Amino acid sequence: MDVDMLHEVLDALPVGILLAEEDGTVSFVNRAALEGMHVKAADIAGLNIQGYLQPASGKKETILQVGGKIELPVRIHVEHLKAGGWIMAITDITEIHQLQSEILKMDRLATVGELTSGIAHEIRNPLAGIKTTAQALNEELPAYDHRRAYVSKIIKEINRLNKLLLNFFDFAKPKALAIKPTELQKVIADTVFMIRETAGVQHVQVMELYPSAKVEAMIDPDMIQQVLMNICLNAIQAMETGGTLQIRLLEKGREVEIAITDTGPGIPENIRNRIFDPFFTTKPKGIGLGLSISYRIIKMHSGNIHVASSSKGSTFTIVLPREVKR
Repeated sequence: MDVDMLHEVLDALPVGILLAEEDGTVSFVNRAALEGMHVKAADIAGLNIQGYLQPASGKKETILQVGGKIELPVRIHVEHLKAGGWIMAITDITEIHQLQSEILKMDRLATVGELTSGIAHEIRNPLAGIKTTAQALNEELPAYDHRRAYVSKIIKEINRLNKLLLNFFDFAKPKALAIKPTELQKVIADTVFMIRETAGVQHVQVMELYPSAKVEAMIDPDMIQQVLMNICLNAIQAMETGGTLQIRLLEKGREVEIAITDTGPGIPENIRNRIFDPFFTTKPKGIGLGLSISYRIIKMHSGNIHVASSSKGSTFTIVLPREVKR
C-alpha cells in the first residue's frame, strides 16, 4: 500500500489519527483529528508529540495543546511502529468531562438540598411559635399603643423569613413535574407580562421572537415559567442603566430552544462556572438559590441550560426535549 492510499484510508476513519517521525514530529493528521481539534492542516506545521510518547505505548487521558491556543481533553493511545515512527489515536472526551461535571453538580445539589431541608425545618418550627406569640401580643395591645408598630415589624420580618424558608424547601425537595402538552409561546408571553413593569422601571425594552408556527412541548408550564422569571429578572437587574432583553424561541427537531439575551455588563469569567451553584450570589441581599433551582428544574425536564457571556451581555440558552421521559 503506497503512502497516498494509506493516508486515504486513515482519512476515512472516524477516529483521530496522527503519524509522527521518530523524534515526534507530526507528518500526517487525518480528517477526524483535524475536525476534532478544530484546526486546518496548515495549522499543525511544526507540531511535535514527543511529550506524549512517555510511556512509549498505552492509553492515557491528557490535554492536547495545538499552537498554544487550543486545549482539548482527549484520550490517546500511542504505539511505536516497527518500521519506525509513531501512531497516535485520539478520542475527544470533552462530552465525557462535561457529563462527569454535570453528575458532580447534581450530587452536590442533592447533598446541599438535604442539609438545607433539615436546617429549614429546625428554623421554621420555633419561628411559627414566635409569630403566634407576636400576633397574640399585637391583639392585646391597645390600638393607640406605639408598641404595635414594633410588633408589626416583627411579624413582617417573620413572614419574610418564612418566604425565604419556602425557597429552601423548593430547592431541597422540588415538586413533582406536572407534565402536559404546552404551547411555549404562551408560557413566554405570560412571563413577559409578569416582568414588563419591572423592566419598564429599569428602562429595559423586552423583545419576543417566535417561529411562525405554534411550538408545543410536554413540560410543566408553571415550573418552566419560574425558570424564565428567574433568568429574566436577573437580566433586568443586571442592566442598571437600561438596555434590551430578548427572548427567542426556536424549534430544533425533537428539541426546543429558548434563548434569553441581555445587553448588560456580562458575567465575569472567574465566576461564570459558579452561577448555578447553590448559595452563590453577587447580590448584597440575594441568597443564591434562583439559578440553582432553575438548573434543577431544567434537568428534571431532561433538558440543558448553559450561559455565554461577554462585556456586551449574556445569553442563557435553555434546551428542552419535546417529550420528557417520566
